Order: sequence, then structure tokens, then C-alpha cells
Amino acid sequence: MSDKLRVAVAGCGARAQTAHLPYLKKNPRIKIATLCDIDEGKLASLRERYKAETTCTGYNEILNDSSIDAVVITTPPHLHHPMAAAALDYGKHVFVEMPIALNEAQAKEIISKSKTRKRVLAVAHDDHFRPDAILMRQLMQRKEVGELTYAKTGWLRSAQKWNRALHQGKQLKSGSGAFLTLGIPLIDLALFVLGDPKPAAISGMAFKRRPELQAEDSAVAQLRFAEDIILVVEVSWTLLEPRDILYFNAYGTKGAALLNPLQIQKEMFDRLVNVAPAMNKRTLAPASYQGQLNAFLSAVTGKAPFPVPLQDALLLTRISDAFHRSIEEKKEVPLK
Repeated sequence: MSDKLRVAVAGCGARAQTAHLPYLKKNPRIKIATLCDIDEGKLASLRERYKAETTCTGYNEILNDSSIDAVVITTPPHLHHPMAAAALDYGKHVFVEMPIALNEAQAKEIISKSKTRKRVLAVAHDDHFRPDAILMRQLMQRKEVGELTYAKTGWLRSAQKWNRALHQGKQLKSGSGAFLTLGIPLIDLALFVLGDPKPAAISGMAFKRRPELQAEDSAVAQLRFAEDIILVVEVSWTLLEPRDILYFNAYGTKGAALLNPLQIQKEMFDRLVNVAPAMNKRTLAPASYQGQLNAFLSAVTGKAPFPVPLQDALLLTRISDAFHRSIEEKKEVPLK
């Protein structure tokens, strides 16, 4: 490896442009070597903006370039597993968007491959690096809202945006529906904020706006934990509302903890009082993106392991598999 980590970005859509490219560019220890996407016009614009050395429309060009040290994978979910596996086979470190794979078997394969190849494999767990989520986890551990009883979370995308976002339909046809794409990040957030409770079982239902779709565009799930608490999850790309809804609420015996924005509502003086400190919403996501990039860089250079273990990503695929089994069998499915 040269003085700078030479990074290729595979998939240059909105996620790459929001969460990765700006922070790769500003990091003095990183060089953006290659941008890869099927849209040549987009590549030309992004190459100039982010000072990338080269661009390509074929992933094999990244794999065959021995000067590239690491690959950031921000493609649709069905490509995460094959792209990560190939990059590891070619001796490159990998940072991949969530979900790590479409199922637990695929996740186990690439995790094993990363160990065999002795290369870093890291998954984008954004919320583990968000200052508000970290603070909420600390407050929950201190039982600021008492003993946890249940939590609920949802990510409901407006149907108006669905009509414009044709790529969502392509993702559904590839087999990665709303639960995997929207629900799994929410469950990851919940597990982190709630202090890593142990999932015991899940039950779910899924819905399709169009019968020809291979995967759901809306889903509801109830995740039951060994600690006698439950998490309710609702996700959709086709909500018939004029706006998006994103929330996470946890309820305890002495109050409620809410995220987006962070609130800790407690009963004081016969009324509810928000005791959470004020936080600058504009800095939360940038702090998360920069934090996980720095953590990946530290792992690749051998300074410190990536702080989110791969077992977290593996658990999420196990939960996803059980959710889809629950739909098929029409019953709650235990999680081993």
C-alpha cells in the first residue's frame, strides 16, 4: 500500500454522493482511484468533482487493478455479496453498504473469505457512529426512562417519490424488498440504541403494490427479545402520504426516548419534560459518515479493528431470513 489508501467506489448513486465521496475526498490519507458506475455521464461529472484518477463502467477493471487497496460498495443490495466476495478474492479490503448480503448463507461466505484472505471487511452501520444515537444508547443504559417495555420504529417513504424513483422497482425485481432495504437498518439502529438485546423470535407480514413484483414494497414485523420486550417495525416505499416518515420510539416505565430528533420525555412536576440536550441536526449525519470512514481506515492500516463486529451484520441477515420464513409459514419464527 502506498502512502495513501487507494480506494475505488462501485456504484455512484445518491448514497455514494451523500455518504462516501465527500468524505473520501477530504481525507488526506485517501486517494479516490476509480469511480465505477453504468452511467457514463454521471461518471464524467463525478470524476471532475471528486478528483478521481479514472472511471469505469465494468467492475472487473477495479478487480484487475492491483494498485487499488480497497473498494467501497454502494450498489443495490443484490450486488453486495458477489462484489464483496470478488474484491476479497482479488486481495482488496471492502467497505460495503448494509445489508451485507441477501441472506445469512451469503453473509457467512464473505465473512469467512475476509478471514481467509486476511482483508478487512466492514459494513456501513451508520447509526453506531451518530452522536444522537450514541447518546440515546447511553441514556437507555442509565435507565433514564426506567425499565424498557417496548419500542417501535418505521421508515415510510412517500408514494409520490416512489413514482419518480424507478430504481426502487429494479431493486424489488432483484429480490431485495422493503424489509431488507429499509427495515434492516432500522433494526440495526434499535439493537444498538437498546443495548444489544437478544432477538428471540420474529413474525411478519409483507405487501406488494403490484403483483408482478418479486419482493414486497411494504412490510410490518414484530421482533420479540429474550428480555421480554418487543420491537414493532413498519416500512414502505408506497405510503399514500405527501411526506416521508422516519421514527424510532422506545417506551419505559418512567418515560419515553425518541430519536429523530432526540428526546427523552420524563414525567416531572405532573407534566412531560424533555431532558435531552439540544443537538445540531445538521452535523449528525456528517459525523457518522466521517466516523465510520475513519474507523475503516484505521482497520485497514492495522491501527484498530473496525468497532462494529461482523457478527452484528450476520445477525441482521439471520433476522431477515426468519422474517421471510414467517411470511411463508404464517407464524412466528424463532431465532437461534
